[in-house]
Amino acid sequence: MSVLHVAAVAVGLAMAGITPTVQIAPGVMMPVVNLGGVATRPSNYSAFLEVGGVGLDTAYTYTTQPAVGKAVKDSKLPRDQIFITTKIPCCPIFTPWSNPQCDGVTPTNATQIIEDNLQQMGLEYVDLILLHWMCDTFENTMLTYQALEAALAAGKTRAIGISNFNASMTKQVLAAAKVKPAVNQCGYSIANHNNASFGFLGRDDATREFCTANGVWYQAYSPLGGLSGIDVLGNPTVKQIASTHNVSTAQIALRWVVQQPALVVTAAENPDYMKEDLDIFGFELTPSEMQQLAAIK
Repeated sequence: MSVLHVAAVAVGLAMAGITPTVQIAPGVMMPVVNLGGVATRPSNYSAFLEVGGVGLDTAYTYTTQPAVGKAVKDSKLPRDQIFITTKIPCCPIFTPWSNPQCDGVTPTNATQIIEDNLQQMGLEYVDLILLHWMCDTFENTMLTYQALEAALAAGKTRAIGISNFNASMTKQVLAAAKVKPAVNQCGYSIANHNNASFGFLGRDDATREFCTANGVWYQAYSPLGGLSGIDVLGNPTVKQIASTHNVSTAQIALRWVVQQPALVVTAAENPDYMKEDLDIFGFELTPSEMQQLAAIK
């Protein structure tokens, strides 16, 4: 799908008061803008649903599943109108970083972790399960991914995917998987799209472009620049372009990602900020503006 087509469809849907979505798998429509959060910085999921959002993001390691489940239960929206993404760990983890959530976790109990996720949210199924990161070996990665494939076949999820996989690893998964990953969620934003230090986590244009070329939707977490090391929202170029379009700098940051094209998952507690995050389809950045924003370091 071309950038222009995505933009045109999204603008039309937004004007009609419908949350813009894209098809990530046959019959599975995913919101372009989603709300996530971690235990140390949770979001107000109920408020997001109240202001028009429908995509909620959590993970086994975030411990936010009960809050997400409560938001779904308390919402006036039917379950099939809410899109829920969760992630399960791939253990042993592939980096030297310590992760207590990997204690006692192996590819053989990935299925139980999926069940635990569902129980913590009080749900019979989710819409998307992602493999949160790569395991220590490709063999263990695929063994765990096969648990996602089994969950899909069992109706525990409507789609599956990966997270923090670079282009090379994504290519290997595509070659070995029975079910192609629908989404690859990675850190990506203005000033954080060619980070040499974290390219192995898929935080680069090369991974995004590879995913797009191979029918995998790229989704950006931390799209407002939290991983960039600079104040993206206070950057003079971002502020100038925001003034031109009469929108906030956060809306410019999100629009830049969406126009790649890519999906986004952001975090917020303030309903006003949530409304801004959802209201990014009434304008379009010019090619020149996209280039200016891409050049920020």
